[in-house]
Amino acid sequence: MKKFLFLLSMLVALSKTSNAVSFYSGISLGESKAKFDNINLDNKRAFTFSLGSSFSIPLFPIRVESEYLKYNSKKEIYDVQTYGYGLNTYVNLPLLPILVPYIGLGLSYLKEKISNNDTDIEKKSDWKIVPQYIIGLDLDLPTVVFAGSMEYRYINTNFEFNNEKKDSKYHVFLFKTRLKF
Repeated sequence: MKKFLFLLSMLVALSKTSNAVSFYSGISLGESKAKFDNINLDNKRAFTFSLGSSFSIPLFPIRVESEYLKYNSKKEIYDVQTYGYGLNTYVNLPLLPILVPYIGLGLSYLKEKISNNDTDIEKKSDWKIVPQYIIGLDLDLPTVVFAGSMEYRYINTNFEFNNEKKDSKYHVFLFKTRLKF
């Protein structure tokens, strides 16, 4: 509890200094390539909507965001949909002056839905906490209210459908834009 209160007081102190904390909302569009139960699925759309904060910490600025996400994949008659909510943390690696690479880790509360378009049978998994591994390249100029990035995410997990476990692996490529306020 003491560590939490110390961290909270540090974040409040940072927010009181000029330009130390900024807020943003963002949207991402892209493609997800999935492998479900050892079947390669075709690329389909990926979408996220996020709300977050940026902390201007010297050397390694960080961003923390919550998001709604939805990844779709398809193979012939099967549609696989993954959706849920996440909390992501990003650390900027200020190696380049304008384009800034970053790494991140997300914890998402996800659910999968499988639809068979021929038989109209639909199966849903239980909700599950799943890690996302993230790398990207950010274009964030301080004088502009918009920021953009390209991002890659990897998810490897298994979901349970009617007491049967199915492996899922996702490779997600996103183009993101953020409105800073």
